[in-house]
Amino acid sequence: MKLLPRLALGLSMLLSAPAMAQDLRIGIQAPPSTLDPHWLLNLSNTGALRNIYETLVTRDAQMQLKPGLAQSWRVVDDTTWEFKLRPGVRFHDGAPLTSADVAASFQRVPNVPGNPNPYTIYLAGVAGVEVVDDLTLRIRTSGPLPILPTNLTQISIVPRSVAEKGNAEFNSGAAAIGTGPFRVTSWSTSAPLVMRRNEAWWGGTVPWETASLVPIPVDSARVAALLAGDVDFINNVPLQDAPRIKGDRRFALFDGPSVYAANLYLDVERPNPPGVEAEGRNPMRDVRVRRAMSLALNRDGIARQIMEGYADPTDQPAPPFIFGAIPDRTVPAADPNAAKALLAEAGYPQGFGLNLFCSPSRTPRICQAMAAAWTRIGIRTTVEIVPQATFLTRRNKREYGAFVTGFGSLTGETSYLLGSQLHSAGVVPGLGTLNFTGLGTPETDALIQRARATLDDASRGQQLRELMQRTVDESLIIGVGLLRSVNAGQARLSYQARADEEVLAVEIKPR
Repeated sequence: MKLLPRLALGLSMLLSAPAMAQDLRIGIQAPPSTLDPHWLLNLSNTGALRNIYETLVTRDAQMQLKPGLAQSWRVVDDTTWEFKLRPGVRFHDGAPLTSADVAASFQRVPNVPGNPNPYTIYLAGVAGVEVVDDLTLRIRTSGPLPILPTNLTQISIVPRSVAEKGNAEFNSGAAAIGTGPFRVTSWSTSAPLVMRRNEAWWGGTVPWETASLVPIPVDSARVAALLAGDVDFINNVPLQDAPRIKGDRRFALFDGPSVYAANLYLDVERPNPPGVEAEGRNPMRDVRVRRAMSLALNRDGIARQIMEGYADPTDQPAPPFIFGAIPDRTVPAADPNAAKALLAEAGYPQGFGLNLFCSPSRTPRICQAMAAAWTRIGIRTTVEIVPQATFLTRRNKREYGAFVTGFGSLTGETSYLLGSQLHSAGVVPGLGTLNFTGLGTPETDALIQRARATLDDASRGQQLRELMQRTVDESLIIGVGLLRSVNAGQARLSYQARADEEVLAVEIKPR
């Protein structure tokens, strides 16, 4: 605690420095916790590090695939993809990008020791990489893998010279070498990530000489920094401040659809999970209880009132606009009486006690609304907001019986959510890696594997939609609301909000 004044003073000194025309200062809610692009998969890391590192395939703001470091790719046969690298690309240290760098990067992903949230889900089904020549590689898969290009939007490429380096060497900056529009100048935990323009970037002119990602986790402080001109741009605009910013001609609000949904996860496996008081039983094993918990929620009220219009109601755990989701599903209205009847039918006429664990980013207001709705039907609910630093660690240890967090379908396809969260854990390498609720059956696992291996897009889409329908019908993962990407900046800037909510400095442009 004694460090806080010193950190605040350092931030104040940094923000008070006058800005040059070619310097961009971005106030971010959650700073990156690493410079290692293969360590701890979460938005704060991927969103920051994509300014530095690049992938074979990339996405536009609407999640559509486009060439990245690979300028083209094709299916050779059912278990082989061929990628052609973009010629002339160089890493920040001047070394040319080659197929050997890609192979080394792929090899590194599953071998980073102690990784609390690995990127291995994106390489599930990859059996090996064959270097054909400097600009051609072939990726062998254990079976048909139609989602490979989509998955590769998440695997950053580093030089083979640093591929065997550890997390500490990346965090020191020594190994933090990419091909992206910016290179690292300085960074340390909770300090700004300062980057300098990569003059040799293959993607064209970078509009800023330097770009700094300034961590300002307190919402009011982040808005104040923008209004005072201490930063030029902020992400995750607090909902209560959006109308004020939008109405001020000095600033512009940039918002749009997001792939992030606020989801409820219930332990359906253990007989007496943490935070559940039901005389030693686990009510959430019963589908009627899960349906009651879902049916009690006023999703429209949460979206329009609690989230002040910067959310959209849904009961599926992924946006309806992505591949494999249910595009035209009607969101059920809250029905407390029907929910009470389901609880009584399941053997809980007096309800039970529940501690709802909640991640701190954007979901606490939603959690409080859920707790109030459940208490009205007899599920006596308290909310525990867990600090970000420990939320994932505790989740990974399965210390939660029920928790709410935002989850992003970052591939733009539901196969990611279904494969990581609905598939049984520990059965197939790379699948079930984010399953912390005990979901999964042999039948469901087989259906997920079949969908992931179907090359025909129409058939794969139908299979994924059927799996999503089952997920919703049985309230296995309960969608509560779709979040929106809400950013703001000086009026002299232009920006298109990204559905993945990443903030790429090169996409923020002077008007």
